[in-house]
Formats: sequence, structure tokens, C-alpha cells
Amino acid sequence: MKKILIFLVALVGTFTVWYYWRNPLITKVRIRDQVFLVDVAVTSKEKERGLGYRESLLPNYGMLFVYNQKGQYTFWMKEMRFPIDIIWIDGKTIVDITQNAPVSTGTPLAEYRPKIAVDKVLEVNAGTVEKTGIAIGDTMEILR
Repeated sequence: MKKILIFLVALVGTFTVWYYWRNPLITKVRIRDQVFLVDVAVTSKEKERGLGYRESLLPNYGMLFVYNQKGQYTFWMKEMRFPIDIIWIDGKTIVDITQNAPVSTGTPLAEYRPKIAVDKVLEVNAGTVEKTGIAIGDTMEILR
């Protein structure tokens, strides 16, 4: 009976990992009057990969990194093929912005971190912050 239970738990775990690898968590966030459709990076593997290896990002799309605790997390442009804006968020408030982080071409990779601790980070296409007028002090709302 124990072996069957272990097998079933392993099977469900394997299916769950496969499913979310094929179908990442996706939600919508709003900043000002701009709504973004975002992939949500929760696991360490999702956060490490980020937007790396993608050829591009559609307009009004992005990736939201969610952390269990606040920190000054370091981001890099490993395997990135397009520049991005990085929006650093504490709770619901934008506390820092890195605009036009370029694609890294050399070693070591450029690193980006916020000026203060955050618990969320939103990556969007470069130029989005300027185009939409997103600014420090704005709030981000997660839409379900």
C-alpha cells in the first residue's frame, strides 16, 4: 500500500511539473491605465530563466517575478535577445525603475538591482516605461 501511495504522489508531482512547464502561470497586472498580460515566475528555475531564450515579447506582455520576502534581488540579461525595462515593486508600489537594460554581449554579464528591497519585479519591453509614463510611486494591481 505504501508503494502505491508513493507512486501516486510521484505521478501527480510529475504531471504538475510537466503541466506548469508547458502552461506557465499567467495573470494580468495594471499600472496606471495600462494592463499587461504576464507570465508569473515563482520557482527558482523560472526566475533564473526569466525571459531568456525568447526572441521577443509582444507589446503589453511581460514577466512578473514574485518573492516570499523582500530583498535587493540581482537581475542579469543572461541569454536575453531584446532589451527590457525592469520595474521594481514593494508590495503594490513601484519603488525603482531600470529603463532600457540592454542585451549583454560580453562577460561578465551586467547586473541590475533595485535601490531598496522589493518583493516583486516586472519585466516589460524596453521603452514601455517611457511610452506609458509609468513612474516611481505608481501602484501595480494584480487582476485575476
